[in-house]
Amino acid sequence: MKKIIFSLGLFLMAFTGMAQSEQYKSGMKGMLAKMNAANNSPEAYQDVSNGFMRIAGAEKAEWLPKYYASFSLIMQAMFTKDKEKIDAILDQADRILSEVSTTVTNDEVLCLQAFSKSTRIGVDPAGRGMRYGMESSKFLSEAKGRNPENPRVYFLQGQAAFHTPEAFGGGKKAAKELFQTAVEKYAAEKPANELMPTWGKDSAVKMLAECNK
Repeated sequence: MKKIIFSLGLFLMAFTGMAQSEQYKSGMKGMLAKMNAANNSPEAYQDVSNGFMRIAGAEKAEWLPKYYASFSLIMQAMFTKDKEKIDAILDQADRILSEVSTTVTNDEVLCLQAFSKSTRIGVDPAGRGMRYGMESSKFLSEAKGRNPENPRVYFLQGQAAFHTPEAFGGGKKAAKELFQTAVEKYAAEKPANELMPTWGKDSAVKMLAECNK
């Protein structure tokens, strides 16, 4: 009798775990669809970030909900016209990323840390370019060392080069090589599962076309 009860308990635990896993995947896919449909709207990205944080509160062992919550805030900052609000948004993104990095530090997290730093440059390009450009570059170098096949490394490096004057090693020619590499690696990318990051492909293609003009 004890064996039967024990076996039933194990079955119920396994069933509950499977149900939670499916609920997690369903919730994540729903939020990813909303993120992809945000259409450059700061308000929409804020809502998406909040949604991912709700999932993170329920799935504390998962790092992707907070990763996407931070990514959504970075996207919100990118499309926020009031420059005085951008730092506060990115501060929130960085706080969430710091929570992620206490348990996971992989190439994707490093790319997002680089993305956050480079986004701060837009507030004051002349005054911030060197500082945040160097900090972003450091994160990307580490990400590339961990996974040289990650296309987001080259996409973000390409963006940095595109907005850097030729006199300082940037310009369209330098950016073109990086965007070309990014596009090739996006084409070859095989995510471990459907929830893993794949962002940047369309932008890399557009930027490559811009460099070819």
